[in-house]
Amino acid sequence: MRRKLQIYISATYYDLIEDRHAAVESILRAGHIPAGVEQFFNESPMNMRKRWIDDSDVYILILGGFYGLTLPDDESKSYTQWEYEYAGETGKPRFAFVLTDERLRQLPYDFTEIEHYQEFQAFKQMVIEEVPIYYVDDVRHIKMVLRDQLPVYAARDDLYGWVSGKDVPDVQKLLEENARLKAELEKKK
Repeated sequence: MRRKLQIYISATYYDLIEDRHAAVESILRAGHIPAGVEQFFNESPMNMRKRWIDDSDVYILILGGFYGLTLPDDESKSYTQWEYEYAGETGKPRFAFVLTDERLRQLPYDFTEIEHYQEFQAFKQMVIEEVPIYYVDDVRHIKMVLRDQLPVYAARDDLYGWVSGKDVPDVQKLLEENARLKAELEKKK
C-alpha cells in the first residue's frame, strides 16, 4: 500500500516565493502532498496553521532574511516561529533550509534594515541548534535535498501519511473475519 506524506512548508511569503515553489514542486514530484498557508480558508490564521501542522507528517522551514509578521497577541514571536515551535511540541520531524548570504543577495531586499532583525537572528540561531539544517544558495539545492530526503521520511514506520481509498483493504471483510475469530475464541473458553 503506497502512502503519501503530507509535508508542511513554513516560510515568510513575499521574499521566498521561488524557494517555496521549488519545495512544493519537489514534494509533488516525489508523490507527496505539500501543505502550507497558501491555502487560505475562512478560519482564524492560528487555527488553520495548527490544523495543517497537526495533519502533516513532516515540517519543513525555509528561513530567508525576514522574521515575518508577528502574532497579534505576542509581538515577540512571528507566525513562522510559532509554527516551528508548535511542530516541535507536537513531535513532528523537522528540518530547515537556511538561505546563505549569497542567496539572500539575489533577493531585492536589505535584510539588515528589516523590522524585528534581532528577533530573527535569535530565531535563526535556535533553529540552527535544534534541527538538521541544509544551507541553500540556489533553489536547485532545495530540490536536490528534497529528492534525497523525502524517501528517507517515506520509509519511516512512525509516520502515517495518507493512503488512497482504493488501496485500503475491504473493511467489511476484516470486520467479519474479526467477529468469526472472536466467536471461535469464545467457544474455546
